[in-house]
Amino acid sequence: MTLAVSAGLPAGYPLTTALAFLGVLAGLGVGHLIGDMLLQPDRLARAKAFPSDDQLAAGIHPWTGWPACLAHVGLYLAAQAATVVIVALLVPMTGATALTALIISGASHAYIDRRWLVAVIIARKQCTGWAQAPFWVDQALHGAAMLLAAAVAARTTSGTGIAVAAGGGLLLLADALRVEHRYARLIRAQQHRPIVPARAGGDRA
Repeated sequence: MTLAVSAGLPAGYPLTTALAFLGVLAGLGVGHLIGDMLLQPDRLARAKAFPSDDQLAAGIHPWTGWPACLAHVGLYLAAQAATVVIVALLVPMTGATALTALIISGASHAYIDRRWLVAVIIARKQCTGWAQAPFWVDQALHGAAMLLAAAVAARTTSGTGIAVAAGGGLLLLADALRVEHRYARLIRAQQHRPIVPARAGGDRA
């Protein structure tokens, strides 16, 4: 009987993989709280989001806010890297696993923190009257992204996996730029009804 089977895991699923998944998820989660809540300065929290419809109509470039967003993600990843390293002292994981988790977490965090995806979800859910919706939808998306990052990273043990994760992260960021540019053109041409409501100011999520 293998260690995996004796621990209640399916045969062929190493216990180290399960431990790596749980360890990475814990490290990312604690790092998320530190990086998103404790280390994020107010100036970055206010400046990182996609411009509002009024700002776009006034000629503000749709990619305004990306420098602030990436600066925040840098601090955020520093916090997550520290917590993942601490976890790695106790839980077996490869460097490829840790790096893959951070790549996926960083790219997804930047994508979500532009806030237009949060606004779209709130509009589709028809819960615009819920004052705390931006915060909780944002946190739910981050939680789902960290779960995905941990699951993929736990199975990644080589440089090829890191390269695939990095490529996927770049594609995700490129998609964000594409969506933002396209939406700004629609707003300025006034060809379609706005699909992204103006974001609520002051939230730090």
